[in-house]
Order: sequence, then structure tokens, then C-alpha cells
Amino acid sequence: MKIRGVAERGYALQFPENTLSSFQAAINLHFSHTKLEVHLTKDGIPVVIRDATIDRMTTGRGEIQHFTYEELLQYTINHDERIPTLEEVIYLTKGKIKTIIEINQTGFYYDFEEKVYELLHQHEMKEDTLIVSRNHYTLSKLRILSNNIELGLLIDEPHPFDLRFMQEIKASYYYMKFDIATIQKLDFIKLKKLGIQLIIGPVNTIEKMKLMQQYPEVLVTTTELEKYQAICYPKTITDWQKVGI
Repeated sequence: MKIRGVAERGYALQFPENTLSSFQAAINLHFSHTKLEVHLTKDGIPVVIRDATIDRMTTGRGEIQHFTYEELLQYTINHDERIPTLEEVIYLTKGKIKTIIEINQTGFYYDFEEKVYELLHQHEMKEDTLIVSRNHYTLSKLRILSNNIELGLLIDEPHPFDLRFMQEIKASYYYMKFDIATIQKLDFIKLKKLGIQLIIGPVNTIEKMKLMQQYPEVLVTTTELEKYQAICYPKTITDWQKVGI
């Protein structure tokens, strides 16, 4: 049974975020979705890492855009892992978990959207992935590249223009920060009529998880994968999880 939820950067509480081991853990727990961020190397390789620099996650320092992928391989994450390419991640996740790819085009990356799209097209991953961004230009450019790739608008706070823009580019996901007051104001009937799936996160406390059970139509993002499983999908807990193996 699939757990309907978004594993934020894989299982980042137990494994280094955005690494192959983290995504594999989310797959092992049978989550329906996972989310990651991508940046572009100096030689145009999309790599999976949250920050625009390698300072926080690796043994190195500097901006992603200043390294070739070969140069990045010399730096490790938690001693034995390295920054994965997007190609490596989608090879791992294909057919197992739907992958939400966040693109934040800061203006530094040339042909960023094309590089990501070409990779998904090459590996026939358009059905197993969707792309979200805060950048309207990025989303518009992706829609020009493909009529059938799934797109989502990523926001901090809703804006009256959001739904109109989403209709223009045929985006089907609306991704926002958790805020119960905002959720209560949303017109779920209208979103359903427009074919828009709402994604909310992060939802990491027991209180928030129980609250979101009142909104089964919402796709929830969490870093607390096993806590979410225990609260929302207790029947899926295996014997080895019960005994803490």
C-alpha cells in the first residue's frame, strides 16, 4: 500500500538530504512522492542539492555553478556519499515513486530548463515527475518546451493572480507553505473543477498531521516519514518497524 505523501528530500531525518540513500529510504517506506531541488554545474549537468553552494552539505566550499561535475566528485557528503546527478536520482525513482523537481532559476544557469526537460524526455520520465518553481518565467518556458509535462506553482503566500497564471500555463499543482488559516480560506471545489492538486508542507508535528486528515484531498509534504506513517497510515507499519530493527 502506498503512503500518500511527499517525502521531503527523501528521508532526510535519517539520511543526508537529497542523496540516493535518502530517496531509497522513502521508496522503502512506500511513499507516493518525493521532492528534490536541482542546480546546474559549470558543464551543464543538473545535480540534486538544495543550496546553490556545496558549503553546508559537503567537505568542499563554493558555488555549484563554478564546478564541473567531475570536480564535484572529489567532495563527500557524510563521508561516503556524493552529490547525485538528477539522472542518477530519476534512474533510482522511476516507476517506484513520483518525483517533484524544484527549479529555482536565479538567472545564473543558462538553458537550465532545457537541460532538465531533455533529461526527463530522454529517460521517458514525464509521467513519473513533475516540476515546480516560484519563477513564472521558468514555468512558462517549460510549458513551451512541452505540452504534457506536469507543472506546479510554488508559493509562500497565495496571490489573487496565481490561479489565472496556472490556467494560462496549464499547471496542475499548487504548492504552498503550511498555514491553517490559509487552508481554511481555500475554495477546494474551485480547485477541483480546475484540476489543480494542492500540496501543503511541511507537516511535521502530530498535531498538524491529525489536522490535515480533515483535508484528504491535500497532498502533504513531510520530513517525519515514519511519524506520518504511524499517524496517518498505521496499518502499513511492518513488524521490523514495531520492534525498532
